[in-house]
Amino acid sequence: MAGGLERVYGTEEDKVNCSFYIKIGACRYENKCQRIHSIPPISQTILFKHMYQNSPIEVAIASGNAVSQAGIEEALEKFENFYEDVFLKLAEFGEIEDLIVCENIGDHLVGNVYVKYTSEYYAEGCFNALQNLSYENKPLQMEYSPVLDFSSAKCKQYIDGTCQRGGACNYLHLKKIATKFKKSLFNQMYEEHPDYREKKEKENIEKSPKKHKKKEKKSKKKKSSSSRESSRRNSIERQKMINDWNETGIQNVSQAQKMMYGNNMPAPVYTPKVSMRTSPELLQLQLQLAALKEQLAAIKMS
Repeated sequence: MAGGLERVYGTEEDKVNCSFYIKIGACRYENKCQRIHSIPPISQTILFKHMYQNSPIEVAIASGNAVSQAGIEEALEKFENFYEDVFLKLAEFGEIEDLIVCENIGDHLVGNVYVKYTSEYYAEGCFNALQNLSYENKPLQMEYSPVLDFSSAKCKQYIDGTCQRGGACNYLHLKKIATKFKKSLFNQMYEEHPDYREKKEKENIEKSPKKHKKKEKKSKKKKSSSSRESSRRNSIERQKMINDWNETGIQNVSQAQKMMYGNNMPAPVYTPKVSMRTSPELLQLQLQLAALKEQLAAIKMS
């Protein structure tokens, strides 16, 4: 009997506990849900409800609306400032395993921030220290979260770029952050709190001493990494994120065309890419080139 209860716990078959709350740490029905939301008495993960304040531009991005490159740059700058500020503050209480921020705009997920520490001890210290405090004049709403595996809470379709629900999805859509920038924050955490690294290295040595010796040799050869400021503003990965957002609409149109035409796709029409810094003269040349390419395509088809 006990084995059967363990098997259905947290699944859709569980008629007592809310599977969405267990998996995601939030439920769209909130207090009106007919199933139980069991807030754990302690956890490695803390949820800060509605901590991040989205700008109108960020709401537009989350909703899948077209946004200018300047607008995307502004949104990234705002989010990176927030992420850095919060990450370094939370790192004062213990070693962080991950910090994520929701891009969802549903009432139960909007602005939610999850921090997972490497131990419950660190999480408890953070939880106790931040009681009755505010962030940007807004009281912190904290609770321990049952979510220990963010991979199961994330929307798989969003990761693949195929989620049709957009910001209204009930699975987590995470705000994008450059890997290089995030790594630099972890490096700073270990520099400011060397005891975290020492503890981590000790655990790694105990697990696999041979592997640790190889890594130690490689780390001596590595040059010091560039500053976090450059990783934020000059990162190729960061520019790629902007390009991905700009080209999402084009990809959606291309997929729709394939569905309509199948193997009889019409010849592609060249459209010049125009950035905020494109000069009128360069734009004119690009348009002339586009016209020539269209003429060549028409000749090949005839």
